[in-house]
Amino acid sequence: MNNLSSIVGFGLLSFGMKKYQKILRTQNIEVKYANSYRLRLQSTRWKNPTIHAYLVQQLQTRPTIKKVEGSPQLGTLLFVFTQESFTQAEFQAFLTELVALTDLAYQKAPVTVLNRLYDGKTKANDLLKRGTLGLVDVDTALFGYTTFQAIKMFNSAPHTALGFLWWSYSILERANKKR
Repeated sequence: MNNLSSIVGFGLLSFGMKKYQKILRTQNIEVKYANSYRLRLQSTRWKNPTIHAYLVQQLQTRPTIKKVEGSPQLGTLLFVFTQESFTQAEFQAFLTELVALTDLAYQKAPVTVLNRLYDGKTKANDLLKRGTLGLVDVDTALFGYTTFQAIKMFNSAPHTALGFLWWSYSILERANKKR
């Protein structure tokens, strides 16, 4: 009999169910709490506030889920279900959907590394302008460095020097478009 009565209630995930353990392990999902009607999961993948909000919004509309809440700081999701037990197939479908929604959420999330790089460039720009009384900014410093490297390398490595010259030109062209 494959009917797993009260899978959430008994926390049967920890009793050697290979399929579930594999999904939980590969997706870095940890069961924090499980009893009748309630399941709390934690994953580092859910610590992004955009991802967390997307998952809560999407999962709230499922008919088997009464309520979804959690903490993006901790990366937890608490599910309150409308039924006390699930079959193997139902719980497998729930976990598969959760993983798929997490992956989809990352496709819709803003790119934070580029934003941080841009913020760093802006801070460096402000520091350079303050330190040089407005004479030098990041683009000017990069233009000077790449031009100097191109001139220095032209005899020994002309292909590399041309790359530096192309980069200098693209920096100069971008700086001129800002004006």
